[in-house]
Amino acid sequence: MDENTRKWYGIAAAIIVIFIAIAWYLSANHKAVAPTNNTNTTSTSTNATTTGQGSATPGGVQIGVGDTSNLKQPDLNRPYKPLSTLPQSVQDNNKKLYTTAIEQLKFNPNGIAYWLQLGNLRKGADDFAGAEEVWLYVSTRWPTDPIAYNNLADLYGNYLHDYAKATTYWNALIKLSPDNIHAYINLATMQSINLKDKAAARVTLQAGLKANPGNTDLQYALDHLQ
Repeated sequence: MDENTRKWYGIAAAIIVIFIAIAWYLSANHKAVAPTNNTNTTSTSTNATTTGQGSATPGGVQIGVGDTSNLKQPDLNRPYKPLSTLPQSVQDNNKKLYTTAIEQLKFNPNGIAYWLQLGNLRKGADDFAGAEEVWLYVSTRWPTDPIAYNNLADLYGNYLHDYAKATTYWNALIKLSPDNIHAYINLATMQSINLKDKAAARVTLQAGLKANPGNTDLQYALDHLQ
């Protein structure tokens, strides 16, 4: 074997070693990434738990309970059926997304993005109890990730009409993300229209402006409070 041949064999062997190392790393550190066709499915938080005791917020719901040792995982075998009023192509696509999410979570239950995707698909199928189960699980297991709080607040306020719980989760979202302008506006809108409490709505918007001075959306909402 001449020198050039030995050289190319050496390069090929090195490439093979690199690919093996990459494959091992990916298998050892696999993180599921949810499809991005839904606005409330992705998250930038890491897969983390906390050992501290959670604190109660208005509405009587415990937020961010840290001890996850006895946390029950949502049922991944729960039946799923898209709404029959959707176009068949959308139904078929949602079934594929649901199947993918289930497969990924059975492979790697640490994939928060797939849990969020699962909750969204259940909610889209009017399985509100199934969506609630998933998002409560996410908010407990990843208590610093704001997306599940947003989804729960929307679910309770606009679909289940449990305004006490909706208030709890809007406030939890605001606490986690005080720069989330929509959280203040959504909470204030619910307080003003659904709860008929303009004083509370005004306080919410003023708190938003205090945290986000000069924000034009919050100021407009306050000036046009219904």
